[in-house]
Amino acid sequence: MRGSLHDLKKGGALILVGGVIAALLTSCQPDAATPDATVPAVEETATASSPATETPEPTDTAEPTDTPAPTDTPHPADTATPAATATAESATEEPADEEAAASLVFAPFGDGPVVPNGAPGSFDSQFTDPGAAVFHDGLFHMFHNGFTGWPAPVGIAYSTSPDGYEWTRVQEEPVFRGDDLEYAGLTVLASSALVEADGTWVLYFYTWDARIWPNSSSSIGRATAPDPLGPWTADPQPVLLPGSEGTWDELAVRTPSVIRTEDGYVMFYAGVSAGADQAMIGMATSADGVSWTKYDDAATTDALFAESDPVFRPGEEGAWDAGNVEHPRVALVDGRYVMVYSGKARLNVPSVLGYATSEDGVSWQRAPDPILEATMIPGGRAIWFSELVHHEDTYFLFFELGTGGQTEVYLATHEGELPGGEAQE
Repeated sequence: MRGSLHDLKKGGALILVGGVIAALLTSCQPDAATPDATVPAVEETATASSPATETPEPTDTAEPTDTPAPTDTPHPADTATPAATATAESATEEPADEEAAASLVFAPFGDGPVVPNGAPGSFDSQFTDPGAAVFHDGLFHMFHNGFTGWPAPVGIAYSTSPDGYEWTRVQEEPVFRGDDLEYAGLTVLASSALVEADGTWVLYFYTWDARIWPNSSSSIGRATAPDPLGPWTADPQPVLLPGSEGTWDELAVRTPSVIRTEDGYVMFYAGVSAGADQAMIGMATSADGVSWTKYDDAATTDALFAESDPVFRPGEEGAWDAGNVEHPRVALVDGRYVMVYSGKARLNVPSVLGYATSEDGVSWQRAPDPILEATMIPGGRAIWFSELVHHEDTYFLFFELGTGGQTEVYLATHEGELPGGEAQE
């Protein structure tokens, strides 16, 4: 399947059926009372250190020992299941729903990962997510996050591809870690990348501040380098901080997706409230990519939105994304913002991916149904991180798929214009 799809893509004959799937089939998901093999239990000490009032947050909304958190970041524990066990577990999975897969707006590319884990014993031997990707100077570039437990230090690896399908790791060691950043807390995770006109590479990341999950605070940082291999120099302070006490994003700002426009820079990010019971998507703008101003609707005056406002909120009651929306991945295509995001209806169900479009980044039209779910891939248990790149009329959606005790980077694509959506209230 992988080879044939690739050939069709190169020949210009790939037909992507422009429909959307129905809501996530709950019968295909792990029982809410049974820990998902993709996310081994979090250390008891870490969970115990979380405040009693902090329910799972929308950017990481799974119960610590239950089903996967929203796609903000994969959260395996330090005692993660060995890969050998994962292989045995994934062999018992139900077959993928091929008929439903064929109707997806984004068609999965093959049955296996395009960016696999590192070699046994390496920093990314068990968990890999797509982090930040960009097309530049004839190549796709990916700064993918790798780790062997969660919460745990993360190494950022670097791979390239001529076509988005076949990837080559440039070096075995991480190109950036952020270990020496005082404001980084435990670790940093790559989330968005771009190349300036003068050739400077820019990497936006977010921090994970404590060895707890899912309720750690986070801020957004920035690093620059003359070359993808570095040396990378992080700014001495975060470029975006959580809001003040009582605001909608007071606990954390995470997973930035940064777009350079003719007028400056636009950042979309997930904001988490102190109770960590809901995440929403915010927007900030900047003239230089360093100093940022959060979007603020002057008409909202209550304390929750006194400083800034989300631009994208959970869907209405009963919708597949009624509980949480997070992890925005945004591309600017022909003057229109296209955002793939992660969402779920309620706690204790796996996150799936949907999309929305906007002319100004503030008012969005959302597709009514998810566009991709884990069960569309053989052995798929959960989707975590994703990253979106648009190149030559094709959307490349890289996503981290859990298959039981490990995660790797898979790919789905869509050619041409995406179908329209429905205006959000």
